[in-house]
Amino acid sequence: MPAVPLTIDGAADLVDLSIQKIFKKTTNLEEENYKKYYHVEQTDDYYDKDSSLSGFGEASRMTENAIITSESPVQGYDKTYTQVFHGKMGQFTLYEWKYGIKKRKLESVVNDLRKACERKREYTTTSYLENSIGANTTYTISDDSGNYTKSVVGGDGVALINSSHTREDGGTAWSNVITDGTTSNMDFDLDGLKAAFRTASLIRDPKGNLMNVRLDTLVCRRGSTVFFEAMEINGALKKNLKPQSADRDGSPFGAFNIVDLPYLSTTGQDYWWMFDSSAKGSESGLQVRESEGIVLDKAHADYKTKTIYVSSHFAFDYGHNDGRCWVGSDGTNA
Repeated sequence: MPAVPLTIDGAADLVDLSIQKIFKKTTNLEEENYKKYYHVEQTDDYYDKDSSLSGFGEASRMTENAIITSESPVQGYDKTYTQVFHGKMGQFTLYEWKYGIKKRKLESVVNDLRKACERKREYTTTSYLENSIGANTTYTISDDSGNYTKSVVGGDGVALINSSHTREDGGTAWSNVITDGTTSNMDFDLDGLKAAFRTASLIRDPKGNLMNVRLDTLVCRRGSTVFFEAMEINGALKKNLKPQSADRDGSPFGAFNIVDLPYLSTTGQDYWWMFDSSAKGSESGLQVRESEGIVLDKAHADYKTKTIYVSSHFAFDYGHNDGRCWVGSDGTNA
């Protein structure tokens, strides 16, 4: 790591007149990729809490002169989102700022502080999804400020993708782990896709009613085997052909959207998820609560040393309460 603040010795090339060109290199990050699979809401509060109230089950037969069967809704689970600030600061000595940065017209380097915040936001939202599959309830995040623990449970006390989601009315637990009824956590292929639709069709609401979950979006790691397999299958589906077959039968279902995540780690390269984008809202699925978007703060000069300080920051929290519009697999076929 270079010394802080950045000095002439730390970046001597900037004041070396024999070097004609200095390029600013930074990550070409796709901005706000997380919004493709998270529902984002603005908030003015430190704590943001949501809950729900169910509807009713099925109507019952009315026999002659009998009292109509009564039923009450049930209260859903609640979830609290707590705002956390994230930020990054750059420091430059007056000498380096004046004769290196400004002389070379590289003041735009401070704009990468915004990208540092964008990278943090993309990384943390992706790592939440990656760790919210199976039996995990927490995971550890490491950054320049040290390690901290992040909870990945929803209102029912389990992760987003789990085989033991409890039901609000106390009825039979439901699962959104992709299975064909025999094999769980199926790897991604045509059979796995069919199993994903099967799994979604069995999900029940808080009162035990079958839901109308229509999976239309796949989430996976960019450049993974899942990603390339999905591109090949989707290509056939778009032509109304049966994927992975020489048969010229029609496609078994329609093409789907693909969200390929650059920050999903190699540990999760076999993981894949599908969700119903029409249900991506405040009621279910992954959530972001943001109280302050990314801000590039005005440069400040220390009165004594004239060190130049520039920073960027934002505040948000993320998680989920109800994952009924999602299914997922770790690809282990176990």
